[in-house]
Amino acid sequence: MNDIYSFPVEEQLNYIQGLPYKCEYFHPGFTCETQILHMFPILFSQNAKVYLPVHLLPFLIYKRKAFFKNPISTTIRSLFSYIKSVLFLTLMVQAMRYNWCKQVRFRNTVDPLIPISGGFIGAFSLLLESKSRAQEIMLSIVPRYFETILNLLKRKGWIKNIPKGDVFVFAMILAIIHYYYQHDSKALKTTYRGMFSKFWGKN
Repeated sequence: MNDIYSFPVEEQLNYIQGLPYKCEYFHPGFTCETQILHMFPILFSQNAKVYLPVHLLPFLIYKRKAFFKNPISTTIRSLFSYIKSVLFLTLMVQAMRYNWCKQVRFRNTVDPLIPISGGFIGAFSLLLESKSRAQEIMLSIVPRYFETILNLLKRKGWIKNIPKGDVFVFAMILAIIHYYYQHDSKALKTTYRGMFSKFWGKN
């Protein structure tokens, strides 16, 4: 992977200055299209390792009864969901890389539009995921977005850093979760309610 995507210093300087560069440095010996086919099984196998614990742990914790009751259908559904998750991440990365190559080549420039459009296009691979998992991914990405904005504002000096502010935010979030668990538990996911009941007891 590192050899395939090696980036010479001269080309890095061009990139920093917003100048076009040869995308062949990212995939020597391949065109943009053949590189997609070449990298697909590599990325798929790597992403499969990433998603294995994500799907395996809930399967072992929450689907044991369903597995013993109907092992074949439960395994097939879980395996299908696992493959869709791996495909989601693989296709998203591939779409963003392909978009980057093509925009640099055809527009002959490097600007913020490239990662913005790449992220927008790649995000449509989320349609492969189930509705519940897509919501989980969205809820995990949104805080990262606001964290990025917050760090940017801090770096520009537009807001002051609050010592241990992350602890305060965590306390607020936990308070909200506790409130809904007590007064409107159906607002929480079924798996979360099951986990909370093990620690805090049934509501």
